[in-house]
Amino acid sequence: MALGLTAAPALDPAAQAAIADLSLLPDEQLLTRFFKQHEDGAFAAIVKRHGPVVYGVCRRILSDSNDAEDAFQATFLVLVRKGASLRQPGKLSSWLYGVANRTARKVKLQAALRKSCESRAPRPLPSDPGELKYDELRSILDEEIGQLPEKYALPLVLCYLEGKTNAQAAEQLGWPEGSMSRRLSRGRELLRKRLMRRGLALTAALIAAVFCKQTLAAVPAALAEATAIAGQKLLAGAKLREVASPAAAKAVLAVLESMTAAVRLTGASLLAAASILLALTTAIYTFTRPAYGASSYGFGNGDWFQGLVTNSSDRSTRYVFPTVAPASGGCGGAVVAPSCGDSSCAPPTAHSTPPL
Repeated sequence: MALGLTAAPALDPAAQAAIADLSLLPDEQLLTRFFKQHEDGAFAAIVKRHGPVVYGVCRRILSDSNDAEDAFQATFLVLVRKGASLRQPGKLSSWLYGVANRTARKVKLQAALRKSCESRAPRPLPSDPGELKYDELRSILDEEIGQLPEKYALPLVLCYLEGKTNAQAAEQLGWPEGSMSRRLSRGRELLRKRLMRRGLALTAALIAAVFCKQTLAAVPAALAEATAIAGQKLLAGAKLREVASPAAAKAVLAVLESMTAAVRLTGASLLAAASILLALTTAIYTFTRPAYGASSYGFGNGDWFQGLVTNSSDRSTRYVFPTVAPASGGCGGAVVAPSCGDSSCAPPTAHSTPPL
């Protein structure tokens, strides 16, 4: 159970009024006020705004209410750790949805290991959607939405999970309304194809119907308040184990570790790609420059320049292969042998060499 749910200090009326005033601000401003100005009410407003979607994900994945509360609190504590570095704070809804999904599954795995009552092998899914319970189907949808590209997952989260209209979602993301409609339609189609690979033949209309049946989960007031206070204390410097239950703290660390691993993998992939590109560029430059062509014939630098002949009439330059003396000659077959003292050993000149 989340730490402090039964003994969370109640917010005074002034703080509650401040939260009400902040509820009209966009996510970007709330994050700025919380992380840069340490305004506690801003974080409480974030929890109030996005809590229903996060709690709904946690409850669908975790049947135990205590586990769901731990996952809920852990999700927002991950936000405290990572929220200051979000590159697109306006997409906080989608980010929290993904983190809630990942966190709830971490908590579920912890519970399974702790109780030793669930198999790690995936449970086979029935081919008939009618055999699935509503919560099971929604849990599967949550998992598959989390695998979609962000530009398609965002419209689904905002329009179907948060109940925003296309115009409201487009305004929040700064997209044209027509683009929002196209991406929403494309997201439904991609989701349908992903479900088909899992053996669930759901039409786009049925997926939309399942979403329309969605009702935002009511977050217990004590849970929302305890989570807001825990986030404020964590930002102020408190240790994670001091503000969260052991299960929630463990889930936070597991999610943060997976995020770090993903960043490292991306960085390593980019470094490898850059190294390959540099090697290819170097190889192309090395094997296509004129000096390489000369060296491939076995000429030294001196021979290369001696073999260049300029035609004064058209200013063209060509290479004249040096004349190699017979092996029986006095020069021993050397191309250039100034010490021979024999004029026959001198390198050929431009006027004495027939054109190639």
